[in-house]
Amino acid sequence: MLSFLRPVLISVAIVGCSADVATDYDTQVNYYQFKTYQFASSPASTVITLDSSRVENAITAQLDNKGLTAEPSAADLTVKHYIQQQSDFRSYGTTLGFGYRHRNVGVAYTSPSQYREYRYGKLVVELIDNDNNKIVWRSISQRKLTETMTSKSRDEFIDEQVVEMFKNYPPQ
Repeated sequence: MLSFLRPVLISVAIVGCSADVATDYDTQVNYYQFKTYQFASSPASTVITLDSSRVENAITAQLDNKGLTAEPSAADLTVKHYIQQQSDFRSYGTTLGFGYRHRNVGVAYTSPSQYREYRYGKLVVELIDNDNNKIVWRSISQRKLTETMTSKSRDEFIDEQVVEMFKNYPPQ
């Protein structure tokens, strides 16, 4: 019995330890030199979306907590964020059957007959050093921001992901 539970428990532990965000950064940069930040400007014709406002508010809160100050111009860092659109296909109609009869066992499987496109976005945040115009820090949410989320759940999702992104900022 214990030998059966061991792989299950290990699998649960591995899934529980998986990160919600993936962060990459330049190890040669002294992140403590950065004191001010600004958000990347968007073209005048671009409409600011609801999610963009949510993301900027969450990032502002995190960077302020880290001791950085918002500076509208001539800042040390530029913060660029976007939601990377992705899609997957889900299949419907697959069935698996199992049956038995005296001394006989049978298994049946039918392949999917219908597919549906599932669209979602992954939040990406980049910090750009304004002295050399290079990305020095980047974090990507591994969780999916879906179209069907309510306003409240989108707020909570974005706040949680941005907190997780900046949890280990500045990198040691």
